Amino acid sequence: MKPIFSAWNMQLDVTSLCDKHCIYCSRYNQHLRPDQRYNMDLDYFDSVLTGLKNWPAVIGIIGGEPLLHPQFIEICDIMQKHFPKEKYQLFTSHKVNFEKYRKKIDETFAYLAYNEHNEQQKELCKFQPLTVAIEEAVKDENLRKSLINDCWLQQRWCPSVNNKGGFFCEVAAAMDTILEGPGGYDITDQNWWNKNPEQFQDQVDRYCHKCGMAIPMERELIKNTKEKFTPKLLQEFKDKGLKRLSENEVEVFDKEITKKQIVDKLNSGEWQPWKNRGDLPNGEA
Repeated sequence: MKPIFSAWNMQLDVTSLCDKHCIYCSRYNQHLRPDQRYNMDLDYFDSVLTGLKNWPAVIGIIGGEPLLHPQFIEICDIMQKHFPKEKYQLFTSHKVNFEKYRKKIDETFAYLAYNEHNEQQKELCKFQPLTVAIEEAVKDENLRKSLINDCWLQQRWCPSVNNKGGFFCEVAAAMDTILEGPGGYDITDQNWWNKNPEQFQDQVDRYCHKCGMAIPMERELIKNTKEKFTPKLLQEFKDKGLKRLSENEVEVFDKEITKKQIVDKLNSGEWQPWKNRGDLPNGEA
């Protein structure tokens, strides 16, 4: 794993509201109960940016769908107070509100990641099954730890802040919300993100074993209607009263993925889950 402070972006999950229900969502948004949804409080958001005063890289605004935050304009005003626009990136798929807030967006963000989730993408894009828990699918403990340590998502994507604190990984942040964990690091501490892997091992131990991102397995087209779940994780989601878990919406994955299968997949060079945009020329996310 790499240190939090070496990431290219810090994602701020300003809201869990979203008008889509993507089965590949790294925020598990389709499963959230109504009482788990939130819009980040403005005072808290201000404190988050204060805690990132010395953050060396880009700060991303994401959700859910950030343009659904009812105080998006005020969020932009707070951002402009802390850093110049060259510090900020917006991740959105909301066409209507993008046009509505276009002037404010242009004033606030230097970088834009717009993904409209269209029909072409559904036919071409693939995703890594998130809800196949590695602790259930990979029985070899040493192999499991090795895969987690080399997780492509943690290597290539982002630490995150949500309404419960700071996290070394965006999936860990989402999992803490959906499984009602103890929360993240104190975002008012301006050094909370200045951590090496051994310093965020508590979050690794708590969440990585329930995630499927590090498993070298077949990716799936995003047009699929069923989400793969390992049995224990599915039961844990059901016990929490989470949404979209009916037989028509999930598929139980109860197979062991052997060491040979994993080694063969890695040696083949075919498993490159970071290239999940099959609709783009270079395939990169």
